Amino acid sequence: MPIFKIGEMLRAPGLTIVTTHSFITKQRKLLMERGAALELRQMVPDIEFTFGKMIHESCGHLGVYGLLMNGKYGAAQIKHDFRDNADLDLIAVSMGILADKAKTNSSIYNINYPGIGNGGLSKKEVKPFLEILPDNVHVWEREKIFR
Repeated sequence: MPIFKIGEMLRAPGLTIVTTHSFITKQRKLLMERGAALELRQMVPDIEFTFGKMIHESCGHLGVYGLLMNGKYGAAQIKHDFRDNADLDLIAVSMGILADKAKTNSSIYNINYPGIGNGGLSKKEVKPFLEILPDNVHVWEREKIFR
């Protein structure tokens, strides 16, 4: 079972995986305009081109890739198009790949909680797909600030 955490995922030690989609532009960049994906794009120059190229080469625009890793950064697919709600079938695919990787590697994998922000899903809908993840996977939520 993964470890659920609240806070700033991008500052945590280990590998960083953001949830995303497979919409690539004509310039072959992955749109990373919201949430953790946007924060990663702002932190890592040209990561949107790196992931866009990987998607173009593996499955193409709006295809299925599941999980991509480039060094210490990864993209877990939860949608085809950025405008869609998250897709539980895609979450199942990407979490299955992540579970396999994490079970054979002792690294810490940090991932934002799939589908609950801009994905339009509830934690109750998504949690069963996370239960296959081992405890070296940390599933992050941002701290809610009440004003």
